[in-house]
Amino acid sequence: MRMRQGAICTLTWAEDITLNNVESFRQAMEKLLDKRADQLIVNMEGVNYINSAGLGVIADSVMEARARQKELVISGVEGSLAEIFHIVKFSSFIKLFATEKEAMDYFSGE
Repeated sequence: MRMRQGAICTLTWAEDITLNNVESFRQAMEKLLDKRADQLIVNMEGVNYINSAGLGVIADSVMEARARQKELVISGVEGSLAEIFHIVKFSSFIKLFATEKEAMDYFSGE
């Protein structure tokens, strides 16, 4: 996990989300939500698998971000991760991007 802060805050999570690390993922998401930035990106480039608990963490984090007047988006959504997000219809309530640059461009209005 790597976190970058500025006007846009980015959390980079580079491992599959399983029962073994879902609590660490939840804590990382909570730290991200506590940052001062109103625009939040979770870069999941290195993630190929996410379990249902991990999906729940993302859904809860999106709702919490909205409650705090923030926007949370996911980048690095490709391959099997994109398939999982498509199956659970994540794109209906959260913006998904293939790259972190696309997410940054979205926030900067490009």
